[in-house]
Amino acid sequence: MEKLAILRLFAGFPLFGLLLPDIATFIVGSFKNISPFHIYIECSLLVFIIACTLGIAYLRKLRDTTDSQLQ
Repeated sequence: MEKLAILRLFAGFPLFGLLLPDIATFIVGSFKNISPFHIYIECSLLVFIIACTLGIAYLRKLRDTTDSQLQ
């Protein structure tokens, strides 16, 4: 579970690194100025972070149910 949390954290760094300039471009210019490649990468990183979060929640729930059965 710790490895998933670290992986999720390090997947967030490039996401924020891409989002900040894209948001600034969107505010100053228009949506057409944002590269579609950036949007694909940002979406895939978001899906990856969501998958890691769901995996952590599942492992936590699994650990809690097995601990309660042993007591």
